[in-house]
Amino acid sequence: MRKVVLTKPYEISLTECEIPEPQKAQVRIKVMRIGICGSDPTIYRGLHPYVSYPLVPGHEISGVIDKVGEGVDSSRVGERVTVIPHIVCGECDVCKEGIYNFCENLKCTGAEADGAMCDYFCISSEMAIKIPDEMNIDDAALVEPACVAYHGAKRANPGENDTVLVVGAGPIGVYCMQSCFALGAKKVYIADMDSERLEIARSLGATGTIDVSKEDLADGLARLDAPKVTIYYDCVGEKGIVLNNILKIAHRGSKIVVIGVLQKEYLIPLLPDFVQHELSLYGTTMYVPSDYREMIELMSKGIIRTKETISHRFTLEDIPRVLDMIDKRKEKTFKVLIEVNN
Repeated sequence: MRKVVLTKPYEISLTECEIPEPQKAQVRIKVMRIGICGSDPTIYRGLHPYVSYPLVPGHEISGVIDKVGEGVDSSRVGERVTVIPHIVCGECDVCKEGIYNFCENLKCTGAEADGAMCDYFCISSEMAIKIPDEMNIDDAALVEPACVAYHGAKRANPGENDTVLVVGAGPIGVYCMQSCFALGAKKVYIADMDSERLEIARSLGATGTIDVSKEDLADGLARLDAPKVTIYYDCVGEKGIVLNNILKIAHRGSKIVVIGVLQKEYLIPLLPDFVQHELSLYGTTMYVPSDYREMIELMSKGIIRTKETISHRFTLEDIPRVLDMIDKRKEKTFKVLIEVNN
């Protein structure tokens, strides 16, 4: 079978290897689609803190179960599935409750363990989640990033009386925006410095948009005559510039959720305002199986849409040049989908 291997930063190739056999309690998946995550270029550059090489990347996965290991019902063969890309101990208290993102031994495929940029991929059967007939295989691959946003959105529990501002209109940001609507919010604004990304957000129902290359957040909200924002989502992270800008305008007693990953050398000079203004700051990490089940239903009903976010499609053979293209910013992308098999 074909397999993409990153042997060291910036050194990636397509190789041939034997098709793996599923072990006890595992299923083997014929991979259909792989989404390129924002973390994949970070891994490609050698900047991910938890990655060692060589590595097979890929954790946004959909496919078809084609073989099962010992202890797995053979009727699962032929199921179309999305995948929770987690390897966990299965024995600790949080694993027994299905809160896999809290497992102290958690490994994420495509980062701390080999992922699914290959033709066939084996994983624990409980991590392969069946999708309904009405759900397409593209959506199934994007359940994972949508759940990152959905789990983060739920941390602040948005409701019909909340006004929400999402900062960052990349894939996670627009999935967060849609998740807030799905959870009951009636007014969800979104900000970014990229006008094309803001256009995608408008097509997906944003109440209003702010182009921060032209105006700051406060001026944008005033122009939109937006009600007082009660929940802010930072879907950028990085050096903390966005979080600092949110702290600059956040009303006393409001909630802030940081979904974007903050880098170690952050700079947030207004952090004392978090204390003085009695703000609530929420962290969030990945998702739990219940998020997957809920997201599958939301996507199947068209409440959360991904089609508008897919900007590029490539094949498995294209991955080395695709990661180089993204790294060198040769072409503007939004969500890149890899068509592995059909």
